[in-house]
Amino acid sequence: MGKMQPTKRSTIASLTLAMICLAGISPSHGDECVSMKRDRHRTIMEEYRHSPNWDGYLTEDTLNLQNNETEVDLSRQGFKEVHWHLSSVAGEGYDVFDLNLAFNNLEELNELTFLKFYSLEMLNLSNNRLQMISNLTFGSLIRLVELDLSFNLIHTLERQAFDRLYALESLSLRENCLVTLAPNQFHFNDHLSSVLLDHNQLAFLPPVLFDPVTMVDEIYEFDLSNNNFRRMPYVEIKEIALLKIDNNHIETLTVNKTFNVRALQIQHNNIYDADLFKFSRAEHIDLSHNNLDNIVGLHEMNQLEYLDLSSNNVSRFDYNLKYSIRNIPSLVTLRLQNCSLNEHNIQGLLASESILNLDLSQNNFVRLNVSELARMHTLQYLSLNFNYLRELINYELLGLEFPFLELVSLSFNRWNCTYYDQLNAFLNRTHIRSTSDPRDCYINGTHVTDSYITDAFEPQYTMNHVKRDMTVLRNLGRNTIYFMYALFSTMRAQGNETYLHQIRQDRQLDVLERDVDRLLGMLAFLVAIFACVLFAAVAYGGFLLVRRWQHSRAVKVVTYNKRANEFSNGVTVNDVIRDNSVA
Repeated sequence: MGKMQPTKRSTIASLTLAMICLAGISPSHGDECVSMKRDRHRTIMEEYRHSPNWDGYLTEDTLNLQNNETEVDLSRQGFKEVHWHLSSVAGEGYDVFDLNLAFNNLEELNELTFLKFYSLEMLNLSNNRLQMISNLTFGSLIRLVELDLSFNLIHTLERQAFDRLYALESLSLRENCLVTLAPNQFHFNDHLSSVLLDHNQLAFLPPVLFDPVTMVDEIYEFDLSNNNFRRMPYVEIKEIALLKIDNNHIETLTVNKTFNVRALQIQHNNIYDADLFKFSRAEHIDLSHNNLDNIVGLHEMNQLEYLDLSSNNVSRFDYNLKYSIRNIPSLVTLRLQNCSLNEHNIQGLLASESILNLDLSQNNFVRLNVSELARMHTLQYLSLNFNYLRELINYELLGLEFPFLELVSLSFNRWNCTYYDQLNAFLNRTHIRSTSDPRDCYINGTHVTDSYITDAFEPQYTMNHVKRDMTVLRNLGRNTIYFMYALFSTMRAQGNETYLHQIRQDRQLDVLERDVDRLLGMLAFLVAIFACVLFAAVAYGGFLLVRRWQHSRAVKVVTYNKRANEFSNGVTVNDVIRDNSVA
């Protein structure tokens, strides 16, 4: 115990020194990154300098929401700032669902910028000059689903920058200048399915970024490629469908806890030691273009379907590979391009009862014996392109040893034309097809002509293939994670488009209903006025009739008798004169 104490102290001291060095180096790298990407942005934006809004303010008049537009595209305008007046307009907010502000000159966002955009679901801020995202920048966007901050100059994310984006599903921060992320950076983003952090300056990640307990579903894509990682980062998460860490500086592939990753792309690193024991649930692993000396844990990967070890020297770990390939029951595709293989070190290397696709192109084969591959009875596609092949020994056994073989690629080798004609004639008599061309050969050391065939390894399955290969159907359930993510993205985009279209239709129906109600009101008002006028006319006519009737009853016809000098009612003329004089 006494001897181990100094060791621990020295380890802690070295880690502390490394952190201090990293802290001292990071700002300079960040400044260089910001300067470089600012110049790139300036070059790109030169194309849009003629815009009338160049270096202007984004105001409410510029939004032009008089037509109740839900999708607003203000990209490629050159706006420099969003005016504060947008957040002070009285009302419930803007009914905008999709706002595109890409390719502008925005340098700063504050807590008032998007305060009134409560309905926003898609926000594109890519290709601007943003350098920092503060805690309250997106505080009101609780319905936001997609946020694109790619191709900016962002070097700082405050710890609570995305805490209120409860509905966020897709976040793109690619092509920025991020050096690190804060712990619990995505703790409240329980619906995240795509996080793109590639082409930044990240050197390490905090172990806790997400909340694995409350995450609704797995993360479909987590992209950390083209950063500065020197060690394999570990993130506590329920499951990651596709993890990209290619084009970094990782030297050892190892983690201390089980990493639930279905597809791991870690090509183009400096990995010399790969420990895959903690990746037992992986279905797709790409370790191509590394410096592998040792690989362990492959034999325990019972769900692995795709393995790419191209551009590694397989002879350094061929013993482990022999044992592992034989014990992976689900392996369908094995790529060994440019692995310094030849007819000597391939002996006994390949034995599998499940592999359908084998790529041995760009190796050093000169005379390959078909019997060396005889323990792969299920083989369907074989690529031997770009070797130095002069002879395929025992090629007459191809049809017997590989009853399911459909395609063999033999282009760009060093075939003798006479021998090559015989080989192609044999293949034409079997069920095996070849993508090679008869002219792809040499006569007396002279190449006849370059082949115009560009074969695509692993051609798509047809219905006949599916019918015949029902026994391996369970291994083809998730043959490609890219297709799954593309399908997911397409369905989500179509769903959002349908939802937006439905909202537009509902709003148009509401406007139409208001117009109809207005017309009905006007019609009812006119009918009421007409009824009142008609009623008044009828009443007045009745009143005149009643007066006439009463007058007719009051008037009495009186006649005058001139001889008697009196009226018929007994009144004399003298009485009338007297009465008038008295009055």
